[in-house]
Amino acid sequence: MEEPKTKKSGLLTAIAATTIIGTELAITVLLGFYGGRLLDSKLGTDPWLMITGILAGVAAGIFGIVHTMQRFFKN
Repeated sequence: MEEPKTKKSGLLTAIAATTIIGTELAITVLLGFYGGRLLDSKLGTDPWLMITGILAGVAAGIFGIVHTMQRFFKN
């Protein structure tokens, strides 16, 4: 016999989802920033590759967030 979900369980799920979203977005943007900055320093294209890296990081983060939310709501 299954026990009904409690409010505490829902709160912990919401906290976990929020933490995952924030971490995922922060990591992808930081990787894009530092990767672009590294390429800019080697190629002398300041600041264009850094900006491109940040935008690519945001896009990758949003894609990851959508994928993560689909997994959360599938359960």
